[in-house]
Amino acid sequence: MKKSLSFLSLMVALAAGAASAGGTTAGTTITNIATINYSDDTGITQPPVDSPPVKTVVSPVPGFTITPNQTTTGTNQTDAPDYAKPGQSKNAKPGDTVAYPYILTNTGNVNGESYTLTNGTVGGTGTGLTPAKYYPASADTDNSGTLSPAEIAAATPITTITGVAKDGVVNFFQVYTIPTTATDAQTFGADPVGTRIPNTAAGSEPATPYTQPYDSNNSNLTTVQRTDAVLIGPKTDANADGKNDTTLSPVAPYQSPDSTPVTITPVGDVQSAPATTATTQVTFTNTVQNPGNRPDTFDITGVPANLPTGATVTYIDPVTNKPLTDTDGDGKPDTGPVPAGTSKDILVVVTFPAGSTTTDTTKQPTVVVTATSANDPAKSDPTTDKVLLPGVLFGDKPTTPGANPDPTPAPTHTTTPPTTTTGSTTTPLTDLPLEIKNTGGTTEPFTPVGTVTFDTPNGPVIKPITYLPDANCDGTADSTTAITVTPPLAPGAVYCLIPVVDIPNNAYPGSYPMTQTVTGNTTGVTASDKNDTITVPKTGTPKDYITKTADKTDAKPGDNVTYSIVGINKSNANFTNTIISDKVPTNTTFKSLSATTTVPGASVLYRLTPSGGMAGAWTSVAPTAVAAGTLIEIGANTNGDSVIDKNDIIKPGQELDATFVVTVN
Repeated sequence: MKKSLSFLSLMVALAAGAASAGGTTAGTTITNIATINYSDDTGITQPPVDSPPVKTVVSPVPGFTITPNQTTTGTNQTDAPDYAKPGQSKNAKPGDTVAYPYILTNTGNVNGESYTLTNGTVGGTGTGLTPAKYYPASADTDNSGTLSPAEIAAATPITTITGVAKDGVVNFFQVYTIPTTATDAQTFGADPVGTRIPNTAAGSEPATPYTQPYDSNNSNLTTVQRTDAVLIGPKTDANADGKNDTTLSPVAPYQSPDSTPVTITPVGDVQSAPATTATTQVTFTNTVQNPGNRPDTFDITGVPANLPTGATVTYIDPVTNKPLTDTDGDGKPDTGPVPAGTSKDILVVVTFPAGSTTTDTTKQPTVVVTATSANDPAKSDPTTDKVLLPGVLFGDKPTTPGANPDPTPAPTHTTTPPTTTTGSTTTPLTDLPLEIKNTGGTTEPFTPVGTVTFDTPNGPVIKPITYLPDANCDGTADSTTAITVTPPLAPGAVYCLIPVVDIPNNAYPGSYPMTQTVTGNTTGVTASDKNDTITVPKTGTPKDYITKTADKTDAKPGDNVTYSIVGINKSNANFTNTIISDKVPTNTTFKSLSATTTVPGASVLYRLTPSGGMAGAWTSVAPTAVAAGTLIEIGANTNGDSVIDKNDIIKPGQELDATFVVTVN
């Protein structure tokens, strides 16, 4: 009997070991028959006798689990979600849809079980999480173990899991979307809750009262990793490190897309475009980059400075070739959506009037362009677009070193009277030194040009001004050889000149303005100094203007005495209304008079005024009889009007000569 009992125990143990995790299926009938084996009192073995059958029906014991569970020590499946110790965790950015995989296992002994899927209390530091949804494992079409946005869009969410056999396993996903307003490091948690649905199959439901099992200790937690950032810089170099964002090769100057292209040079976070006097528009290309981890829209604002009057700044989308619009409704033009990790170019168009210049190289027109993240307005980045306008100051060298040249004073150089009236005298005007200052933004040489127009007896004479170099501005020419163009002058650099003029020796007295201009050889910018003067003083001594000689110093009655009278303009100015006069001396008798002039085209006129009488009329006929004491006047009629007045001009060097003969009584 011991052996029989031992075998039975072994069989029970084996049966127990072979049983499923959920135990014997509910409704299973367990039949048990006992048998007695014996021998009668005579020792004869009798046939075995079975007991009446005893039947036991296995009761339903529903049960299930959802895993993975939260990691709380000693957690039970009916515990509330513990978001401090979630069973699963991920990182995501705002707007991301996260999918957590779960496994439902029927641990009971009932077949054909069904369960509802609901959401437990949400957790985390963030708010605004919309209810999670559930998707079957079949939604994972690529078998990646998670769900992509495309897979989610193509699938139908579920709210129940049905028909799960005893020991059956069903995979599913809990899916929710992180709010787009979530901030960095915020957390969002959800908890899938499964609840058994009563099983209507016969023998599958425990007797009432009965509380359906549920599983709620399955918390997950998502941490927001929000990276909102923006970079804006020169074309293809948003981070302004001097390298192409894509190829990492050094950035190079590029041509603007204007009808008259300008070469734009990026250096760090500044782009510079040299303009000439003909330039009216410069279009900069700026690259905006989204280094964040989600799409963003970037507001574009600009702060112009030092722009010429009439200048404008416009921000253009190079794709549409139209001004940027406000795509997100915040009142500011923007780039439109820029995907994470990508870039977008914008054009900054600066227009200004032709001929715009600057007088201060440190105050060039600039536009500081700033891109600001719409996701996080605290994130912004500026870059600078600079127009290098030309500029030059030209004028008298300042007495204070470092000051700007000034064209407003009107200094003059007074000439030394020449010793001749022919030719000209080369005169370095060391008292009228000049200075050129490049106030523009471009290194360039300058060409000085000047003239002086002198009045001379032969008419106006235009004399060019040449220039001796004085590079160190010490007032002493560096060379006796004139230059026609300066060396290239960097922005802010100065260069001095000493003007040289060949002054005509027969120039009339007066103040002669010097017209002087410098022109930038690259940009065409000009500046003038027009009020420096050369003063030619009057020369000549009046006593030298007339001489009179006689051919005899001793004469006896009846002898003729010839007087030679020479009137000559020995000054450097014109004479007008010039008259030589004489009288018939006492004790003599007039014999003859003749006169000549060296004034081209002029005629000699004569006029007599009797002693105590009225002056006669001018006549071209020399008198033949003149009473003693009569005033004889002789003039050169240079304008042909037959009178001698202020309109009759005798120029320097011209003469009016007379020969007067009398007889001694």
